[in-house]
Amino acid sequence: MSPAAETGSDLSRLLCVGSTVVDVSIQGLQRFPVPDEEFTQASDVAHEQPAHLLLGGTAANTAMVYAGLTGACQLGGVLGADPFGDFLAGGLADRGVEVLGERAGSTATHTIALGVDGRRQAYWYPGPPLDHEALLAAWTPGHVYLSGINLCFPRPLTDAACAFGRAARAAGARAILDIGQGGPGALDLDEIAAIATEMDLLIGSSAEFAAALGCGYEEGRDRLRERFGGPVVVKQGAGGSLLDPGPGEALRYVPGFAVDAINPIGAGDSFAGGLLSAWLAGADLESACRRGNAAGAVSVRSPGGPQDVTKAAVDRLEREG
Repeated sequence: MSPAAETGSDLSRLLCVGSTVVDVSIQGLQRFPVPDEEFTQASDVAHEQPAHLLLGGTAANTAMVYAGLTGACQLGGVLGADPFGDFLAGGLADRGVEVLGERAGSTATHTIALGVDGRRQAYWYPGPPLDHEALLAAWTPGHVYLSGINLCFPRPLTDAACAFGRAARAAGARAILDIGQGGPGALDLDEIAAIATEMDLLIGSSAEFAAALGCGYEEGRDRLRERFGGPVVVKQGAGGSLLDPGPGEALRYVPGFAVDAINPIGAGDSFAGGLLSAWLAGADLESACRRGNAAGAVSVRSPGGPQDVTKAAVDRLEREG
């Protein structure tokens, strides 16, 4: 384990590395289009609310929330040399996020349709890969958080991920891996274990850990613990979070906050921003999970998701919840 973070501007600096996209958000669909139909009532689905362009991507979402709670954050992600890239650059800068690296190519996009019944459909354009060597050269090492790296690093990606971890830990800072996203191309257990050799904390959702372990976290815990001895946090959505402090230690459930869900996209990334804002400032992990739960709840009850998370709102929910 690397040394605990100290207070101060240098050692509170965080670089979020990974997925950075423009989200095209369509919400409140009463139904979804019927496949193989064209220009019919079944294929053309109206939505009462306009589509929204949102700042997005797992790493960018966490960077925005972390900056909102602490004042600043750095981001290593690809912004295209196009109007969507301009949108990201302006919006991230307004929220205290400094983007490292050169802009290139076309910006990644994620078009997400949300049904009123909770179902969703998504369409993904990945954009160009992230040049990790150029990013490492531009970065003054501090804490680093890796998220959605399978969406922007070409495989094999373990060497690139480990390089960030080694640089952070050599600087006396912490390195954190979010194992998401799930689905095709997700990190497998061997990749997670290889990267974890240079990590101080693993974060992932229940579904992501289940996909990697082949079963639920509690059932498959020992398989991971054979290869990683540090703390693990399992995001459980509205149910809160599960903290696994280490091998042989009891699991701790940290309850969430009851809110009316409006936009679930990015809530897990907001959780990470809240958790890291507390943990990297010296809080214990259980308290940090509570902060993360509050940030995730503020995100899910807000139309803009992570970009609507504010310190005042998170403080208020923690105080009243």
